[in-house]
Amino acid sequence: MGAVKIHVCSNESESWDILWKWLWFTREMWESNYWREEQIALKPVFHLLSKFEVKSILDCSCGLGYKTVLLAKAGYEVEGSDASAVAIKYAPQLARDEGVKIRFFRSRYEELDEKCKRKYDCVLSDNFDEISTYNYLRAAARSIYSILNHDGRFVFSATPEKDLKKTIEKEWRRRKRFHIDPPFEKGSVKVTRIEVAEKTPEGILENNIFLIEEQGKIRAEIASIMNPRIKWTFKDFNKILKEAGFREVYINKENCIVAVK
Repeated sequence: MGAVKIHVCSNESESWDILWKWLWFTREMWESNYWREEQIALKPVFHLLSKFEVKSILDCSCGLGYKTVLLAKAGYEVEGSDASAVAIKYAPQLARDEGVKIRFFRSRYEELDEKCKRKYDCVLSDNFDEISTYNYLRAAARSIYSILNHDGRFVFSATPEKDLKKTIEKEWRRRKRFHIDPPFEKGSVKVTRIEVAEKTPEGILENNIFLIEEQGKIRAEIASIMNPRIKWTFKDFNKILKEAGFREVYINKENCIVAVK
């Protein structure tokens, strides 16, 4: 078979591109369960959106667009953005397959005020708490604030704790250290994903090893993602969001943090 070529992603941005590429390729294997998981995850969000009388939404960490599609099907005027070019390549195809029309565009958090071309009643994110540096968190908060209508809401999922080390230990104890997905084959390509978890001072690092067999050759692509990153407390979020201009920041009973413009 010859030597195995191994590509290790150089940064988290490239890792996300590799992850989205192979998740899209293997979606037949996990998609039906994922739709159900996203519907469950969105239940508390739908309650908030109804309470706030939201009409327009930006899903600003949309990934492949599953959550965005569910929001569109629920009748909301929704758009999706993501920093990954690969995710934004496939998200429109998912929307078309599901019979909804959604504008998707590529944008990092700090670019939103330039790339949105409009304002929204609500901005949603399931990735804001995964931002790695304080300066980037601050820049993201300012950009999100700028694209909200008056009295608009920024809603993101987080479970910020006071003792981050204990939270990391608790997460580590419940995690599988090693996992192998069943091989998935389509056309002439067969992919097997191996996940190796690693405890770090900032959370759990997931090392995704994709073994790709094609035309008698095998190669490996390794994408490492911090999931979850356990670095920020509510005090951090409150300070950063208030600095950005939000007049109120609170945690609701479903562990969503809500910031009010």
